[in-house]
Amino acid sequence: MAKKKEESWIKQYWRPAMAYQYFFVCLFDFVFGHIANYIFFATTSHPYVAWIPQTVQGGGVYHFAMGAILGVAAWTRGQEKITRINQFGDEEIMESSSTSQTPME
Repeated sequence: MAKKKEESWIKQYWRPAMAYQYFFVCLFDFVFGHIANYIFFATTSHPYVAWIPQTVQGGGVYHFAMGAILGVAAWTRGQEKITRINQFGDEEIMESSSTSQTPME
């Protein structure tokens, strides 16, 4: 089997980085933002103003864009795996994946 040339770290890890980034943005916007907003208004004498998630303002375009990016990335990754299976066969793919796994492949 021909050795795959080493990819740069950004090319290798951009998909997991985008997924983690989207996860943390959603976690803040839909969980921690609400909690911090409630704590702030509960501990001060300011009148309560409800938290509005930042990513849903403007029609939620951010979520559509991230869905498209992550969807296309998952589809492309699937196509890469299909190509590797067609080129090298199942046995060699299983051997190489058990010895050298990268996050979120």
